[in-house]
Amino acid sequence: MRTRACGYVGIAEKRGMAMTGTVAEREARVEGLLIEPLAGLARKRGVGAEAHDKMLHRLRRRLAYMSDANLRGMVDLILRHAGKGTWPDAALVEAWALTLQVPPPSDQEWTYPRTLMQSALGRQAMAEGWAFELYETAKRLGPPPNRYVTRDLKEDAEKNQHRRKVITENIGAGLASEADKRWLAYWHREMQEIEAIQSASATESGDAA
Repeated sequence: MRTRACGYVGIAEKRGMAMTGTVAEREARVEGLLIEPLAGLARKRGVGAEAHDKMLHRLRRRLAYMSDANLRGMVDLILRHAGKGTWPDAALVEAWALTLQVPPPSDQEWTYPRTLMQSALGRQAMAEGWAFELYETAKRLGPPPNRYVTRDLKEDAEKNQHRRKVITENIGAGLASEADKRWLAYWHREMQEIEAIQSASATESGDAA
């Protein structure tokens, strides 16, 4: 069900470029080692052809830092998680990539917390009210996400919800400390950042419409 992108045939045969070579050559290497071996996977239900092509383009760009061996390893990993022969969520694929190989510091496209919040887990956390706690944990611990205990994150979210309520009431009564005011302001900034991350991901993948 995949539309073949132009310009990848031939170039895709080059190997071992990783972070060297032109942008087109790096993306072609991802095409040859990752995308083409997964040509039999269908796009996710409800995802149009254009959105699917955008997702594949994103993966070519975002995974260009990976070694040949790890790109081949990603093929096996994706196939194991390809429910009903369909592509997993792109952000989830990117999160798996981080568990295999961390990008170089110069690769500004990548940050693990950002990728996690764009994944299905990140969106679940937003819907259920524990996105702040997941984001803070990802920034502190890094990958892989299976180290995080969802139950603990949800409990922390309940405590923080109570803390926000108390601080807000104290602000209204003129009793809030400066430390509490700073924490509440920080919570709001982080939530705005998470919302922006997820909105940008939806727009890029074509899901915003």
